[in-house]
Amino acid sequence: MKSPIAIVSKQRLVGATNGSSAYLIAIARSLCDAGYPVHLIQPSPDIFGRTPVMRLQPEMEAFESHAIRGAQGIGNLRIVLSPAIWTAAIGGAARKLLRKAGATGRWTEDRPRPYSVATPWTEADLAFVEHHLPPGCSAVIADYIFCTPALDLAPEGSTTAIVMHDLFHARAGEGRDSVAIVSRENEVRMLGAADTVLAIQKEEAAFVAAQVPDTRAVLVPMPAEIAHEPAPGKDDRLLFVGSNTAPNTVGLGWFLENVWPILRRERPGCVLEVAGTVDRGFEGEVPQGVRFLGLVPDLAPFYRDAGVVISPLTFGSGLKIKLVEALAAGKAVVATSITLQGVADRCRDAVVCTDDAREFAGALARLAGDREARKALAERALGCAARHFSAEIVHRELRDWADGR
Repeated sequence: MKSPIAIVSKQRLVGATNGSSAYLIAIARSLCDAGYPVHLIQPSPDIFGRTPVMRLQPEMEAFESHAIRGAQGIGNLRIVLSPAIWTAAIGGAARKLLRKAGATGRWTEDRPRPYSVATPWTEADLAFVEHHLPPGCSAVIADYIFCTPALDLAPEGSTTAIVMHDLFHARAGEGRDSVAIVSRENEVRMLGAADTVLAIQKEEAAFVAAQVPDTRAVLVPMPAEIAHEPAPGKDDRLLFVGSNTAPNTVGLGWFLENVWPILRRERPGCVLEVAGTVDRGFEGEVPQGVRFLGLVPDLAPFYRDAGVVISPLTFGSGLKIKLVEALAAGKAVVATSITLQGVADRCRDAVVCTDDAREFAGALARLAGDREARKALAERALGCAARHFSAEIVHRELRDWADGR
């Protein structure tokens, strides 16, 4: 057994339920498979948001231990002890019921909890991290730049790293983003707090190499579990998968407003299934033919049955993890250019890419009724995933970093 590694995170983490969680767990799994015990330390109860009970998924077994400040563990459940979070949960549920009943007014409006990843650090947070660092810890990894205060607690002789996820100052959300706004200067400063930055795609690794030259940039893309064969799916069945973040809600909103009406005129029987917590960003009447499924326990049957997977993102940064997931599942994909940021050179021929609403609808209409065309595109998608996104390929640099520190 090799020396332990600690990951410090303030994101809500119960399993591979969204892109950032899946990415962090994939890193932990690769390090674990390489012989390193990985310990997860979560120093803020704010990760619970307004859901005071979390049920951990089996993939969390990648972590040797999992400590959350202010929470009690019972089996695979983590229960927050803070009365304020329980109160917020009850209040949020009550306001939602009132809105469904037709009540209006500011007092019924949703009041989102703070973005936990970027909440200010407290003395209690730091003390919790220091107390839970495993004996013999050889590396402390900050999940996102906002966890860099924890790196100051790294034992002497150990190394530090940041899981970059995104280049925050380049997200270009035009005020619609749900995460913290960070200036370029501050982002460079925070990235420079670590010995190494683990970057999710090559454009962001290049940014670190150029702008933070004293910090090593290690390219660590999202790995994928490659399907055995392409899955052309069913006619007129579309799928969108995403969590409740601004890039997903804004992108899906753009699609429903600008693309969906055109597509339904051409293919009236088309159905769009929407999986993931992105449904929480939409209230009111659901467009005909759209099914919001919420968080589903297993995406496999939805990927299998979908004829086409869509990714209509209009802004964001980092590798679009759901794109990799769809390619690896052997699916026909129609996406915007934002989705392909950082991987366009590798994925251009494996997906249909357009930012024009009419072209997007036209591509979907053609694919929705042509199984052979979907199969051909799905074969290219699967080949792309196998060449560029298998764990053995994409995490080679990560394992070399861990062994060569």
